[in-house]
Amino acid sequence: MTSIHIDLLLVGGTIVTMDSDHRIIENGSIAIDDSKIVWIGGSDPAGIQFQPVQTLNLNGKVIIPGMVNAHGHWAMTLFRGLLDDCSLETWLGKIWKVESAIISANNVVAGSELAMIEMIRSGTTCAADMYWYYDEAYQAVRRAGFRMVNGPTFAEIPGFEDRKEVRYDTAIQLIERYHNDPLIHIRLQAHSTYTTNQPILENIAQIAREKNIGFITHASESKGELELVYAKYKKTPIEVLDSVGLLGEKTLLAHCVHLSDDAIKRLAETHTSVVHCPSSNLKLSSGVARVSNMVQAGINVALGTDGPASNNDLNLFHEARLAALVQKGVTGDPTVLPAKKVFSMLTIDGARAVGLADRIGSLEVDKFADLAVIDFDSANLTPCYDLYSHLIYAVSASDVSHVIINGKIVMQDRQMLTLDEEKVKFCVREIAQQVRLIR
Repeated sequence: MTSIHIDLLLVGGTIVTMDSDHRIIENGSIAIDDSKIVWIGGSDPAGIQFQPVQTLNLNGKVIIPGMVNAHGHWAMTLFRGLLDDCSLETWLGKIWKVESAIISANNVVAGSELAMIEMIRSGTTCAADMYWYYDEAYQAVRRAGFRMVNGPTFAEIPGFEDRKEVRYDTAIQLIERYHNDPLIHIRLQAHSTYTTNQPILENIAQIAREKNIGFITHASESKGELELVYAKYKKTPIEVLDSVGLLGEKTLLAHCVHLSDDAIKRLAETHTSVVHCPSSNLKLSSGVARVSNMVQAGINVALGTDGPASNNDLNLFHEARLAALVQKGVTGDPTVLPAKKVFSMLTIDGARAVGLADRIGSLEVDKFADLAVIDFDSANLTPCYDLYSHLIYAVSASDVSHVIINGKIVMQDRQMLTLDEEKVKFCVREIAQQVRLIR
């Protein structure tokens, strides 16, 4: 019998692995050491005796890969519910005005910490963020023990010129400074084609090639955007990005609500990923993305919440259910986006979209131990005939009992172990008093 010392042993739960075989392991165990999964399987590993520092008994619970929120603006928790029931263009104009007046490093940290608490509480372990004050936000990420996809964001937005300018040299410095950080995964970002220009996009493409790094941007979110982009470039957003070499397997496009058949074909050909944000798209009346057509064409589609000022929460379970139901409704086909596929969009497809499928998104040996534990002994999950069905159509954020990121327990029995939730909420309420004076 081989004896192995490990940091953490999970025993007794049902494991939804999301590996290539989609294994579901009843009464399983997961051994975790030094941030990674070192063993996964049944409750009695043959020939191995683990000596864990800590053991969690998860009988009656379901263990899932930590979910990936592939698009958001974390610090916009500060503006939750500030501006509702208007078009995207109206919303952006007013939100940018408030942001330019209120955003500071300290405020971004407070808003980001609140976002991480909300996401952890609902089973998200990794999220993409498009916002500024990178160094300060990254320190908050380390304190929280959360996994972040973020990076230098290029944009020309009125009111933001002085404090948030990103240039070639500053982008390179940021990439190099956090290149090997275990929790922070740097990607180049542009707000959109209509808030940048051809030289900026060509600059981004050059950096992406030089550093072999991924790229994230908004694209084809609304009809108004299409009009702005056509007036500026005489092309669609997809054609603009394609013309400068910014489509490809390392690119993630947020929204893609308005795509032609040719655009869908081109995204599939270039292996470009898309992140679908149904709540935000519906709330801003941007439309309904052709997700079922994208999936049928072979495009990798992930799910995101967008920012909490246009959603207004960061609950991926809600996005997943909405994504499935709306596609069935608009297509008239109840078989599109079945629960198992939608759960893949939340996990391994999301990991693939942000360039981390080799490290997260499924529960497998040598991957980071990013996972969530769901208590299936709740009224809304009783009885259970199909795990995937419940994970998409029945589960609530409050059913998440434990969350582990990078091998560390960040929430146990619904108690946050890293960030001080009460302190963070107090800080955000104080900032909200300033916001009320501006609006």
